[in-house]
This record gives sequence, C-alpha cells and structure tokens, in this order.
Amino acid sequence: MNILEKRFGVDQPILVDEIIGLFPSITRQAVYKKIGAAVEAGKLARYDRGVYYLPTETQLGRSVLSARSVAKKRWMESDGDVFGYVSGFNLANEVGMTTQVPATLEITTNKETMRVRDVKPFGGWRRVTLRKPRRPVNKRNVDALRFLDLITVEDVGELEADEFDSLKQLARKAGRTMIYDCSASYPAKTAKKLAECERYRVFA
Repeated sequence: MNILEKRFGVDQPILVDEIIGLFPSITRQAVYKKIGAAVEAGKLARYDRGVYYLPTETQLGRSVLSARSVAKKRWMESDGDVFGYVSGFNLANEVGMTTQVPATLEITTNKETMRVRDVKPFGGWRRVTLRKPRRPVNKRNVDALRFLDLITVEDVGELEADEFDSLKQLARKAGRTMIYDCSASYPAKTAKKLAECERYRVFA
C-alpha cells in the first residue's frame, strides 16, 4: 500500500497492469492475491474490473472515484502521456459548441485497434464507444485532431456566435500548421470544410 500511495496517490484510478508492473519479481498470481487481500482489508478499493484505487474516508463514507477520471486513465491520458480524447457529441460539449450532455461516452484512442467498438458502460453512461484514431494521438496533435473531428461534422457557416468563438479558440490552441498536417489523414469532405474555415476566417 505504501508503494501504491507513493506512486499514484489516493483517490486516483490504478490499473491492474500498473500494479503488476511495480512488482516484477513477484508472479502475477501472487500480485492478484495481494490485491485481493488488500481489498478485503479495505485498504484498496475496486472500482471496476481491472481498476482499483486507494480510498479515503469522507463525511459521507468511503470515497468513490469519478467515472471521468477512470475513462481518462484507461483511454486518454496517463502520467502526462496523451493517447486519446473524447469525441462525437462529448467533444462538442467539452469545447463549448453545445450545451447538450450526451448519454453516450465516445472516445477516440490509440488503445483501440478496431474502427469502432462498444464496451461495457459504466459511470452512468448508457453506452461507451471507443474509436481508433485516423492517426496516432499524442500531446502535440490532440487539439488538431479534435478540431478536425468537429469541422468534419459541423456546418461552420451555421454556427452561432459563441459556438464560432469556441471553434476559433480551439483552432488557435491546435495551431494552423498542425491542423493542416493532420488533415492528410482525413477524408476529402474535411478538406472542403477546411476551405470553409478559411472563408469564414476561423484561423484569423
């Protein structure tokens, strides 16, 4: 428990493979036994299959992980390494281009090898969908890929003023050069949408 707390801290998702990786001199079976004993003793808590955390006591009882933090650790970011991002309607909501909160969580991630796949929903989401990215996601290109995903499905000319401002902010954050570089992995439809962005001065 001391090793886990020093490495991950409390109330943070810990994947079972991360625990196993910390103890290379112990067999997987032995590590699982130690995990089971720690869970039974209440020192370690199980959030879902393969996901654990070091709980703390609150006024309402034992702490519970947020579903978003678990999704982020599994499929989007860990230890500063970026390998995925929320996409679809979730992305539009996150950027500020819609106020609707989708019941489906959609994530584009390097962790997925299939074009699209549904996994067991959790955290209140009715559906969790994973997508393989058009090109590998990293810290440098993640905002460019998010921008390109958005304009591929959005009609730039029909955006409200606040939605347009949100798109411009994302374009500025992503960088025009990176956006055009990543656009090579997108369909011709996206290239047409980029031309619209130029016409409406999204990059201005």
